[in-house]
Amino acid sequence: MRKYKVNREQPVKMPSKEAIEKYKDFSRLTHEYDKYVKRPKVPLYKDKKMFFFLLLIALLAFLIAQSVKEEKEEQEKNKVESTE
Repeated sequence: MRKYKVNREQPVKMPSKEAIEKYKDFSRLTHEYDKYVKRPKVPLYKDKKMFFFLLLIALLAFLIAQSVKEEKEEQEKNKVESTE
């Protein structure tokens, strides 16, 4: 377990009145918070990179499904030929 050293000998540094008044503007503070934290929501048709990425994933899923379907058909065909 770590032991923490607390400096109790030094006086606590309080901010000046100007610094306190600067942060009392809560509407500006929340606006800046939203600007840094929340990402802008861009529709998929306007975000080209995300649109092409999703299109690529859909195309890969389609090709994989098609190849699996063809493999099943070949296996069934081979089964029928082997039983005859």
